[in-house]
Amino acid sequence: MSIDPYAGFLPPLFANRPDGEDVTLRTFMVGDALPNHDVANIPAALQMFLDLVAPAMERAGSDGFAHLWLDHHPHEQPGWRLSIAHVGPLSELDAALEKPLARLAKSLTLADFETANWDETRPLWRKRSEPVRLVFWGRFGRHVRAVLGHSDAVAFYLPLGSGVRSDHPAATLPLLEDMLGTRHLVQGGGIGFEAALQIGIALGRSHLIESWIEAGGAEKEPFFRPMQIWHQAWLTHAVMDLAVAALAMPGQPPLPALDYGPNSTPESRKAALDGLSGWLTGVFFTEDRPALRNAFVAGVQNAVWLDPDLQQYVQSAQRDDIIQGLVPYCRWFLAMALYNHLSNVGDGHVTADQAGFYDMLIQNLPELAALNDLSTRRDIEQHIIRIDAPRAAAAFDALVIPFCDMLMPRLVLAATRN
Repeated sequence: MSIDPYAGFLPPLFANRPDGEDVTLRTFMVGDALPNHDVANIPAALQMFLDLVAPAMERAGSDGFAHLWLDHHPHEQPGWRLSIAHVGPLSELDAALEKPLARLAKSLTLADFETANWDETRPLWRKRSEPVRLVFWGRFGRHVRAVLGHSDAVAFYLPLGSGVRSDHPAATLPLLEDMLGTRHLVQGGGIGFEAALQIGIALGRSHLIESWIEAGGAEKEPFFRPMQIWHQAWLTHAVMDLAVAALAMPGQPPLPALDYGPNSTPESRKAALDGLSGWLTGVFFTEDRPALRNAFVAGVQNAVWLDPDLQQYVQSAQRDDIIQGLVPYCRWFLAMALYNHLSNVGDGHVTADQAGFYDMLIQNLPELAALNDLSTRRDIEQHIIRIDAPRAAAAFDALVIPFCDMLMPRLVLAATRN
């Protein structure tokens, strides 16, 4: 007897998530260039294509989605772009798309823009794409309907809880990350040190982008708009599983709303982000969980350094200041991890993975080689201070955070999707 993975109290995880390299995306330039960066009315022929493409692709046995977006590249004219995604090779996508695309080409000019996979396309969209409509089919469509149609969706899913319509791109965009994201933050029924850091980074980068929009003014806003939309979507997804867990935690405050509205401002969106930050620190990253709380705060305050998407926008003159701001966290977390590990060594409770990772840490930071299970907290701190700032900052993401994640206690969530 087959089991329905979308039945039960909690919303589902996306079953059989494909690798990003296996998701083929073909993107077209549609129609003529637009006069400005305002969201124009969707042409009737394009609207009809989006209404009919899902059933046509379903009949062809495809799993995928269509993404209509406005291109806000700062050095090109704005215009419509249509991306079609399919789990499988390009030949299958072209065969399934042949008739719907032929009908569209009778009314609007189509020109090839790019053919790539999900991993290659996602960074492009974050830089220049304002989603206008998303349509899903196959397994993708079933998952989106299961989440958005869940009886408690308003309580755990930020867009719906904020009053966004379920067919609006702000409501469906975070689910792309849920289905195609690189990895899931919840592991083994809980979240660890690195997950808390990543959630903090998601919140911090949204705050940072709002500040950039505020500083750039109306003239620069269209070029920051894709970043604001996509990073808000990634934040929405990052907190989704915590919000699901909160359903099973009586007496907790409700999930606050974010501002997804078309008339929102940087000020209104930042105020909403502050409300979400307060909810996260009040419910999950509390003072009685210092390791997770510190990781979350470090992510918020150092998002520009820890997120590779944002590093490219940092001027060289700012890098020294960023490194100096990051180093205290690196030293703090490294001291915490070493103290825990060396205590475990003394108690004989070290796993092979922990021992192997510690050896790799010593190879990269030889200043720590003299430490042993008899070392005091002061000994550990004195050896860490000898590591120069650039190498300490470079080790933070690749070595210190994974080591902390391996050693620090995990927060077991009251409920998790399956």
